[in-house]
Amino acid sequence: MHKLHPLKISSIEKNTPETALLTFEVPETLKKEFSYTQGQHLTLRHDIGGEDLRRSYSICSSVAENCLKVAVRAVEGGRFSTFVNEELAAGDTLDVMAPAGHFYVDLAPENTRTYIAFASGSGITPIMSIIKTTLESEPNARFMLFYGNKTARSTIFRNEISMMKNRYLDRFSYWHFLTQEDLELDFFKGRLDGDKVRALSKSLIDVDQVDHAFICGPEAMIDSVSEALIEIGMDKNAVHFEKFLSEGQTPVASKRVGDAGGTAKMTLIIDGDEFNIQADRKTAILDAALNEGADVPFACKGGVCCTCRAKVLKGDVDMVLNQGLEPEEVDAGYVLTCQSFAVSDDVVLSYDE
Repeated sequence: MHKLHPLKISSIEKNTPETALLTFEVPETLKKEFSYTQGQHLTLRHDIGGEDLRRSYSICSSVAENCLKVAVRAVEGGRFSTFVNEELAAGDTLDVMAPAGHFYVDLAPENTRTYIAFASGSGITPIMSIIKTTLESEPNARFMLFYGNKTARSTIFRNEISMMKNRYLDRFSYWHFLTQEDLELDFFKGRLDGDKVRALSKSLIDVDQVDHAFICGPEAMIDSVSEALIEIGMDKNAVHFEKFLSEGQTPVASKRVGDAGGTAKMTLIIDGDEFNIQADRKTAILDAALNEGADVPFACKGGVCCTCRAKVLKGDVDMVLNQGLEPEEVDAGYVLTCQSFAVSDDVVLSYDE
């Protein structure tokens, strides 16, 4: 389930000056494992400068396209994204984990739904997969996109979005918001945030007619937009979001972990095998496992991507940050091990559930 597979890059194209669009060549033997649902992501791994680096990037192709694509925008100081944009070439190979994530709703041809999406910057990548797949799968679906960027030049998928509008004239509409360019209407200049959503609810958005909303971008944008949507009447269970991660974010054990002190026995079930370690409680479970050489799955290590998700089968585990698991998963005993610490003396977690 969590195995990394070497996949060849069949093509790389620049979507913006800072963004590379990667298409992977998936062999027939891995087609089933790499089938995906709209809105899911891939974990990519590569040795860069002698260091094992892993990052998660959202799939941007639709399910019907029968290809596997991700968009990688270079960020300042981002070693992996810089490598992809400046050094990676078609024909090269990256280690890739099977698609994961739950940033989607189930689709059915008979549905007659209205969807809205809010994206900022590279948050458009999973949204593109969601919009394209939804419009292809549900002939009666309508989709509205509100998309924020710095400039038109830096807007990922600008041409593709226009082409979608031409293809789905009656079912897809979109609005751009730019922070560093003047626009014909002042309303569309500035950040896409909760205040913009409240204003849109008086003209373009009727939440009574919206079945689901999708939001992706920086944490502040997501929090502001989701709060506004709920405030104007959307059911919080119909508001779905996926957050970005800032590199360097490290977990800190809670007071009750510190009060417990000492070490704990940790049993980790990975691909059917048990891995036993004794580690300091103040070390996150994922880090403790990696320090002992366990082959545990991980990517962002910031509580976002859910790659390190595991189920607590025994003992008390404290998760200090969660930006990826759904409430029902937490209730069922799942934790993100990159953000979790052992409280009891003996804990058992399974990555196979």
